[in-house]
Amino acid sequence: MRRLARASLVGAAVAVAAARLWAAQGLVFDDLNKDGVWEPDEPGLADVAVSNGVEVVRTDGNGHYRLPDRAGAHTFVIKPRGWRPPADAQNIPRYYGRPQAGEVLNFALVPHLEPDQMTAVVTTDTQPSTPAEVDFLKRGLVDRIGHRPDFAFGVTLGDLVYDRPDLFGAVSGALAQVGTPWYNVAGNHDLRLGTPDEATAVAAFESAYGPSTFAFHAGPALFVGLDDVRPQGGPRYVGGLREDQFEFLAHLLELSPPSEWVVIMLHIPLFPPDPSGTEGFRTADRLRLFGLLRGRERVLVLSGHTHYQRHVLHDASDGWTGKVPLHEYNVAAACGGFWGGPADANGIPVATMWDGTPPGYALMAFSGDRVTLDYVPARTDRQIALHVPASLRPGQGYVSFYANVFNGYDGWTVESRVDERAWGPLRRILGWDPSYADAFLAQDAAAHPSKGTRLPDPVVCYHLWRGILPADLAPGRHTVHVRATDPDGRASSADQTFEIVRD
Repeated sequence: MRRLARASLVGAAVAVAAARLWAAQGLVFDDLNKDGVWEPDEPGLADVAVSNGVEVVRTDGNGHYRLPDRAGAHTFVIKPRGWRPPADAQNIPRYYGRPQAGEVLNFALVPHLEPDQMTAVVTTDTQPSTPAEVDFLKRGLVDRIGHRPDFAFGVTLGDLVYDRPDLFGAVSGALAQVGTPWYNVAGNHDLRLGTPDEATAVAAFESAYGPSTFAFHAGPALFVGLDDVRPQGGPRYVGGLREDQFEFLAHLLELSPPSEWVVIMLHIPLFPPDPSGTEGFRTADRLRLFGLLRGRERVLVLSGHTHYQRHVLHDASDGWTGKVPLHEYNVAAACGGFWGGPADANGIPVATMWDGTPPGYALMAFSGDRVTLDYVPARTDRQIALHVPASLRPGQGYVSFYANVFNGYDGWTVESRVDERAWGPLRRILGWDPSYADAFLAQDAAAHPSKGTRLPDPVVCYHLWRGILPADLAPGRHTVHVRATDPDGRASSADQTFEIVRD
């Protein structure tokens, strides 16, 4: 009898353990009537990936899935190409849930055409700290983007708010006017950094937007969002990834064919944030990430955080050993220089960034096996800002002028000419944008300081080119012409006049 009783207890314990082991289960189904609720006539979808943030499984032939238990973790569907999950009134996709023990969690999807040729809109660091700055975001950025349901999706790469999680809803309400599903990556100003517990730090963000580790397929690409802000106690943090995130990415990539584009979406960039080489993202984590992506030729990294614009082509010197450089696009901030500086004609701060880039957003377009990355300033049509002396004396030589090509990097060709003279190349340099430095220093010289946020201190601009004006120009008006051509052969131009003045 004792043996039988013991066996019964053991059997009960095994049953309890099994229930815990397979706590997350449910159905992924074709939501025929688009109400988000499964009904018996709505078929399950086979071979759809579902995850708990570490393991990734595929649904069976009837659309069912099972996942090991991760206490407190989200369960989420990884949207397959050609389908969409339901979205709420603010266009936030609802593809996730936190199941209780034994709860069945079903995921609705509806068909949606996703061709190879598609465009997504990318923003970062919208970062309002007041309702007034939410209004700046709407009028100064969202109105420029316009209503674009033709976009495949939108994404914000972190710092949706400036330490104000109570403004998440207002920011999402503004971005919802674009009219496309909108995903969000967590940034340092979206977290409660005063706690050493990461789950507590990210709780408000995840309550608004779902799991801070997520993925979805769209068009020819797999998009992976990773919260790469690692709290270090108090207000301190460093960029990096947790063990569970590495495991998730490894499992995810096992199900992704080598020909598929993989786009990693982060807040903190992989490269040192300034020329001093200060470690912003842990070197060991960057190398481990590169190891997981090794062997893939179609990889793109999107990041934010810096409030400047930069393209980095990672190579062997950074630890990337792929056949082609790994392109990281560090997108300029939507809030620019923290919603600072003098107001424009519409009462919105000019918010020029500390490298001279105006606030704006990016367009990421896939076509065939190529991806193009365009930067769109929100309140100007210029792609190039010129700094040219207003006047010179006859014969003055070796006088510099500068072209800030907002989206430029080493692969661009930048040329200039004066009047109708021959075109000649400009040289890319690292330095302050002189026009921005002028605006910054003017704040210090003002007799009456601005009531609003000041423009931030200048930093090195990574897309600045310098030329030399000819010394043999005759007195009178002259024009500097600059043209910049990107690696795809698309050109933009800018002109500025100056005067040679007689004594």
